[in-house]
Amino acid sequence: MNTLLTRRRFLQELSRLTVLPTVAPVIPYFRQQAAPRIGYLGGAGVLALEDVFRQEMTTLGYSEGKNIHIEQRLARPNTTDAAAMAAELAQMDLSLIVAASLPFALEIRKANPAMPMVITTCPGLVSNGFAKTLDHPGGLYTGLDELPPGLTAKRLQLLHAVVPDAKRIALLSTTPGVGGHETQEADARQAAAGLGLQVSVYRAASLPALQNALSEILTDGMNGLLSFQGAVSLANRQLLVDFATQHRLPAIYQATAFVEVGGLMSWAPDLPQQFREAARYVDNILKGAKPGELPAKHPEKYYLTLNKKAANQIGVSFPNELLAQANQVMDR
Repeated sequence: MNTLLTRRRFLQELSRLTVLPTVAPVIPYFRQQAAPRIGYLGGAGVLALEDVFRQEMTTLGYSEGKNIHIEQRLARPNTTDAAAMAAELAQMDLSLIVAASLPFALEIRKANPAMPMVITTCPGLVSNGFAKTLDHPGGLYTGLDELPPGLTAKRLQLLHAVVPDAKRIALLSTTPGVGGHETQEADARQAAAGLGLQVSVYRAASLPALQNALSEILTDGMNGLLSFQGAVSLANRQLLVDFATQHRLPAIYQATAFVEVGGLMSWAPDLPQQFREAARYVDNILKGAKPGELPAKHPEKYYLTLNKKAANQIGVSFPNELLAQANQVMDR
């Protein structure tokens, strides 16, 4: 047999049997990546602001289950849910966690100091060790700081404008963490000295402690109340408002939500806007920014909200000049 012919036929048969490998189509890199997972810890009676956060994430182009996954945990008010939920989230494989208030942020950091965070409301980012400075936080955290200079003094001045004869003012503090309470107290005492007022501090870190503080305020004969920043007071806002109404105690609060349930007045930021800002922080971080390189900030604007019905119930009236300054006047 001709060796050359045999070899040629063998190669022809082999070429028919050989299947060339299929070349996989080139897929853009970003399409191969799993959708990022983030955590959200909120609740505890501090309004339903998680919906505001989610809506802003949608506006920014995120769709749950498609290009983002949100592990959401909502603590019940006046419980110890937050610690367990924070520990659970902090051990997950997440890009970051959104902490809806300072108590949540403290629990998350305790459970996992290496977990990046966006903190939506915090009285004292620097004093609580979440930022070196507001402009340059450094580290793994950023967010909104609710204690701009002079905030508590402004609230005391507004209350004094409504009830100038009230000389004994209770400073009700449910502010957690380090530094936030001290900043507000110092601010209030300095303003009180200039206004000729006597102030006394009442601290509470839980519902039972808050109830005790209110009893002490009544026993001590205080005739005005200023509520500091704090999740415990906000979660129990109806209790505070009902107490003030029942005992005809003029009060100014740290959030508009108090006035919405019958409180007298508030000097407060736009809280939903802070949660929109938190979503924008998240967007920047997911796009590659480092939390510590994103400047923390104070709320851009504070709003004066007055409630005429509440004023009538406790026998006070708002000066015309204050009504003219108000951003919102309610009658409910």
